[in-house]
Amino acid sequence: MNPYSILAMRKAFELVKKRQKENIHKIPDLQERLMRLRKVREESVGNSQLMEKTVENLEDSGFNVVFAKEEEDAMEVILKEVEGEDIVVKSKSNVSKEIKLTERLESLGINVVETDIGDRLIQLLKEEPSHPTAPAAHLSLEQIIRELKERFNVELSSADDVVRFLLKDIKKSIELANVGITGANAISSEGSVLILHNEGNIFEILRRQKKWIILSGIDKLYPTLDDALNAIRIQTFFATGQVVPSFIEIVSGISKTVDIEKKLFKGVHNPKEITLILLDNKRSYLMNNGFREMFYCISCGNCVIHCPAHNTFGEEYKGGRLALFSALYGSKSNLKLCLSCRRCKENCPLGLDIAGMVSRVREGSEISNLVYSHLKWLVRNIYLETLTLYLS
Repeated sequence: MNPYSILAMRKAFELVKKRQKENIHKIPDLQERLMRLRKVREESVGNSQLMEKTVENLEDSGFNVVFAKEEEDAMEVILKEVEGEDIVVKSKSNVSKEIKLTERLESLGINVVETDIGDRLIQLLKEEPSHPTAPAAHLSLEQIIRELKERFNVELSSADDVVRFLLKDIKKSIELANVGITGANAISSEGSVLILHNEGNIFEILRRQKKWIILSGIDKLYPTLDDALNAIRIQTFFATGQVVPSFIEIVSGISKTVDIEKKLFKGVHNPKEITLILLDNKRSYLMNNGFREMFYCISCGNCVIHCPAHNTFGEEYKGGRLALFSALYGSKSNLKLCLSCRRCKENCPLGLDIAGMVSRVREGSEISNLVYSHLKWLVRNIYLETLTLYLS
C-alpha cells in the first residue's frame, strides 16, 4: 500500500473512532451486552449439539444446508448452483474471499459483480481491502475520481458522482443476474440467518434473485435470535460507530403463504431457492488445537482500526485478527511486523488475545521479533508523519 493510501486510511479510521466516542452514551448497557456476548460465544463456538439443532431448524424452514469440509467442497456446491449462468451478484463476504470465490468463478467465464459500493470500487480498481467492513477506507476521493476517469473515461467531481456511477453499474448487474451470493453475520438456532447492511443491496438481492447462496463459517452460530441481534448491534457499533445499521435482514426460509385454506405454499416470491453452505476449512482443527478464541470474533474490525502496525504498513500486515487468520490460512500477512502492543486486545469488544496468538504462530524469538518490528515501524512512521506535515 502506498503512503498516500495509508494516510487516507488513517483519516477514515479516525472518523470511526470519533463516531464511537460520540455515540457510546446511546448504548448505556454496553458492558453488560459485551459480557453476555463473550459468554455466548464461548458456549456456541464448536458446539456440536447447537449445530445439530440449528441445521434441523434451518432445513425445516426451507433452507438447503450443505456442510463443506474444505474450500474445494464449497466451490463444488457453488459451481453446481451457478451452472449455466453468465453473471452472479454478491455482497460483502469474508468467507467468499477466504475461498477465492470471485477469482475462481471469473476464471470460468462467470462475471462476479460486488454490490457493496466499497467492494465494487476496489473490485473495479483492482485494490486490496483495508478493513473487513470498510474495504475502500484507504482510497481518497481524489484518487478514486482519478482512477475511475483513467479506467472508464468518466468525468466525476464529487462523492455523489462516484456513488451514482457505481450504483448504475451495480443495478444493471442485479437486473441481469439470477443468482445472488452473500455472507451471514449470524445464524440463530431457531433457524434464522441474519445479515446487516446499510446500503440496501442485500434487500435487492433477496427481492430480485431467484436463487440465493449464503456462505458462512461454522463459527457464526448463536443459541437464540436475541443473542444474534445483540452480536449484530455490537458489531455495528465497533465497525462503524453507528448504534444500529440501516437494515437487519432476518431470513427464516424461502417465501411462503398460508392464505388459501391455511395450506402452506412455498416459493411465493424470490428467492425461490436458498442454499446455505457451512464451511469448516480448518476451523474445527484450529478450535481443538489452541485457537478456539480466534473464532469468538464478530468481524467488527475494531482491532484493525487501532492496530499501529496496520496503520503504518497497510496490507503488508493486515491488522489484528485478520493478520492472524491470514497467516494461519497461508495468505500474506507478515506477522514479524506485529508490535505485541496488545492494542488489538484492548480494543476488541470481546477482549480476544490476538497478540498472544500471533506470538505463538510467528517464527523466531520474541525478542528478535520485537526489535525488528519496532525499528521498522519507527522508520516507516517517521516517514509517514513527515509526509503528513508536508501535505498539511
